[in-house]
Amino acid sequence: MTVLSAPVRKPLRRHLAAVRRQHEEDVARGAGSVALPGALAVKYPGAKREWAWQWVFPATRHHVDRASGERRRHHVHESAIQRALKAAGASKRHR
Repeated sequence: MTVLSAPVRKPLRRHLAAVRRQHEEDVARGAGSVALPGALAVKYPGAKREWAWQWVFPATRHHVDRASGERRRHHVHESAIQRALKAAGASKRHR
């Protein structure tokens, strides 16, 4: 759990709903898995496709995992977040 300011809650809920739809579409296409830490993938073989394990900010494209051959999304790269924050700050200054 974490504390979120009120103005962030609704946009985050909308974002998560969109990400969940994207994840469900990925699963329907045979993708939608994530690499799980440690032995969790062995202990819980279906968990890699469960919503609870997915990235909050997934990458826009899939990649093929070299070890498993599975198509997956990774998390969005930090540079994309940095660009988005910079653009948001610039647009706010120009209002």
